[in-house]
Amino acid sequence: MRSVGFAAVALHLLGAIAASGTAHAQTRVRFTLDWIPGATHGAFLIAQQKGYYKAEGLDVTIDRGKGSAEVVRQLAAGVYDMGFPDINTVMDFDARNPESAFPVVMIGYEEAPAAIVTLKSSGIAEPKQLNGRKLGSAPNDSTFKLFPIFARKTGVDAASVEFQTIDPALREVLLVQKKVDAIPGQIFNALLELKAKGVAPADVRYFMYKDYGLPLYANSVAASPRFLKEHPDAVRGFLRATLKGLKDMARDPEAAVSAAVAFEPLLNPDIERERLKVALDCCILTETVRKKGFGDIDRERLETNITEIAEAYNLPRRPKLEEIFDAAYLPDEKERLIETVLPAQRFKKSE
Repeated sequence: MRSVGFAAVALHLLGAIAASGTAHAQTRVRFTLDWIPGATHGAFLIAQQKGYYKAEGLDVTIDRGKGSAEVVRQLAAGVYDMGFPDINTVMDFDARNPESAFPVVMIGYEEAPAAIVTLKSSGIAEPKQLNGRKLGSAPNDSTFKLFPIFARKTGVDAASVEFQTIDPALREVLLVQKKVDAIPGQIFNALLELKAKGVAPADVRYFMYKDYGLPLYANSVAASPRFLKEHPDAVRGFLRATLKGLKDMARDPEAAVSAAVAFEPLLNPDIERERLKVALDCCILTETVRKKGFGDIDRERLETNITEIAEAYNLPRRPKLEEIFDAAYLPDEKERLIETVLPAQRFKKSE
């Protein structure tokens, strides 16, 4: 009798452990990047590969994206549970689709990497010289969608600019072939793609939006309306795990390069290393992030952004800040502080 009782207890305990393990790994999260995966997505890739998401009870899959506008549509439709769209594209969508609106829950690029890139041989030395020229872009590119605001700030006659829709993979190719005069894009992607195609950095000229009165936030973590409602704790866990990945990347950027290559073996580690150097310094580990931590916003700055975008896009309404950004899912401020190293101290392993 005693052996039967012991067996019953053992089976009960094993069943409880199994059930607990199953429950712990129950929440599936379908996550989409904004673009082709690379070292700039290191926080997510590290968190997945090191088991940080799993430790939060999340089963996370990561897919490449096809531009922020597409990410926003996919989140609204529930195709993905979470994603990494440009917050300005979210503003546009939310203003036009209040019944399907959703907020960003953590800022990713504290400074927007948005830029107009051209070759010096084009003769375009200042933004106004874009008048009458040909701009090539993918229609879902977030930098392209922000171009009307940049044009207004810099005196460019947007109506005079000829827009050519091109496949994202051909953007830099057509610029090098001089079939377009300029391209919009994230600076750390455009510069490295041009270099990979044999263009010397000295032959490239670019105009960063942030240098022309546009202190915009950019790509950020967002969740679909359904997922936010049904799995708020999973969203919080995803952000905690992503922050752990980000801290690893800040301490050792090589970890992000390795994670990117492990995720996509066709990537060139040297190119990813350079891409990440630019991204960390311009947009991710900014002065604000070093002082105040990662992921939150300055309310006055975001309010200004919303007003400018609402006017430039001729939106049917001006969305409220709370519709665009919700800090309720963020970890405490102390958890969001990032220990960074100076630019000259980064990537020691490769140098």
